[in-house]
Amino acid sequence: MTDSILLFTSTQSSTLESVRILRQSLSKILDHLDIKINIKQYCLLCCSEWCTNIILHSTPPSNDITVSLRKSKKKWLLIIKDSGGTWNPLTHHTAINDNTNALKGGGYGLHIIKTISDEILYQSLPTHNIFTIIWERDTHRIKPHILLVEDQKSQRALFHSYIKHQFTVSSVNDGKQALTFLKNETVDLIISDIQMPEMNGIELRQHLEKRKISSIPFIFLSQSQDETVLHDAATLGIDDYLTKPIQKEQLLNSIHRVLARFNQVYHALSQQVNQKITDTLLPQINLKSKHWRLAFQQRNTGRGGGDFVLSTSDNGITQLLVADVMGHDESAKFFSYAYAGYIRGLMQNTDLTQPAQLLTKLSNNAYKDQLLSQTMLTGCCLSFINTNTIKLSCAGHPYPMHIHHKKLDLIKAEGTLPGLLPHTEYNNLSITLKKNERIVLITDGLFESGNTITERETLECAIKKHLIITANLPLNVALDKIMQVFDALAGTPPNDDALLLLIEKK
Repeated sequence: MTDSILLFTSTQSSTLESVRILRQSLSKILDHLDIKINIKQYCLLCCSEWCTNIILHSTPPSNDITVSLRKSKKKWLLIIKDSGGTWNPLTHHTAINDNTNALKGGGYGLHIIKTISDEILYQSLPTHNIFTIIWERDTHRIKPHILLVEDQKSQRALFHSYIKHQFTVSSVNDGKQALTFLKNETVDLIISDIQMPEMNGIELRQHLEKRKISSIPFIFLSQSQDETVLHDAATLGIDDYLTKPIQKEQLLNSIHRVLARFNQVYHALSQQVNQKITDTLLPQINLKSKHWRLAFQQRNTGRGGGDFVLSTSDNGITQLLVADVMGHDESAKFFSYAYAGYIRGLMQNTDLTQPAQLLTKLSNNAYKDQLLSQTMLTGCCLSFINTNTIKLSCAGHPYPMHIHHKKLDLIKAEGTLPGLLPHTEYNNLSITLKKNERIVLITDGLFESGNTITERETLECAIKKHLIITANLPLNVALDKIMQVFDALAGTPPNDDALLLLIEKK
């Protein structure tokens, strides 16, 4: 776990009501992560099962339970800590009470956890026990998500087999099931049969218009050549109409054409406003110091929330915040704009020597604010205190790094993502810098812009190597060389927004 980033942690008393609170809080962060739908569901289920197991069966009982979620380069880690009796799930077998179907020793909950996780670890320490449940992270870029609505089982299976290798596919039987599905999930395209029981394809499209989500690209499938049906479909503004029987190449060509046209039109409509917002979010750093210098560069994908840097200075103290707003669609850019404007005001009313105070205020206010709670950001805040000392605090953000004596060390400052829980507190960490030493701040796109785990590891190793070998070069020269390495390996534009900021003593 040394290379993992803390995304969420919460401690609650050992009650069944606390399990509900922990699950709700965990669900909120999972909704904003690039994580497979099934892994999200498994994570929530494992949290509920193991926490309930601790409360009902721990002897002696646990006073409280702490649930944490961490992200490493390759894995998602759900970590559950308790102070009750030792009970190692790795050495117990499933046992179910035949009369009550309740947990007995190993418990049915343990069977579920073992079945749906990739790996489990257990550690018993003098004061507490730690149960770690692990899933592999997806090694490839997330594919477009398609909802297939088809009442005939054989047809549904056939179409699914046509497109499953190029897209993430979810399937339902009719329009009513589609509406239920879309209450909790987002998709990039809907492919729907027209003639279906319960609710047909045209009725589904009409309901989506009433919900004001009719902008989702839509392809109709039908065996009918009836002019009335064709007219009704056309008036709904659907993107394509295919007549059964449908060949694999025909369906794939239609999907690629519709998605490409939708992206082209959507991006063209949003480009002008998007550019104005992007310009507003460009790093604004006001470092007036005789003792410190910094340099930064960023790469923008042209979409999504993006990274930004804000700073303010007063009485010789400068406070700086590096933030990365989650999300990869155009709406996330607007939330970035809202967050940046809000944080600017917050920085004017916070003790600039206490970066943890800024993150605490941001988190508690975001938890209560309807707009800010729509998305999430990671953040690293630091304050230039005096000629030698920098004080910093982090919230779900990649660790800062310290370059010294020709080596690179992680600065283990961490805290949960802002806005997840009420009354969240963050901690300050102070670091003293000597001449020829540097602090490195990044956003996660700098290391995670590869398409596969191997590409990401190669990118991270190359950048860390060049951070060290350029440590004796002037700051801007070193920054140029490092970002040249990034551009060569990540491509232009990269898969994710990326920012690199270097700080050193003058």
